[in-house]
Amino acid sequence: MTVETAYGYLFRTVLCVLIAYALCGIVRAIMTKELCGRVMSVNMTGSAVTAAIMIVAAMLNEGFLIDVAIVYVLVNFISVVILNRVLTGGKGKDGGAS
Repeated sequence: MTVETAYGYLFRTVLCVLIAYALCGIVRAIMTKELCGRVMSVNMTGSAVTAAIMIVAAMLNEGFLIDVAIVYVLVNFISVVILNRVLTGGKGKDGGAS
């Protein structure tokens, strides 16, 4: 067994685990009733997808996929902030009086 073959098996195994982790996050977002659980599960799913993109970039030895992962992280951050804003009614610490 060569080092490249071992890394191939490792990358595939980690990808399978990350996909299962992301699916668990999606199921949790659908099944839970509490607001905090939904926001955290959306964030968890985004983190798992970002890690999966990074693993694919390492597998294929393609640098542009790192840029795709960075853009995905920014979109995930904005979506979690907007989701938080919508689900809480736009109220901050001061109760929305600004």
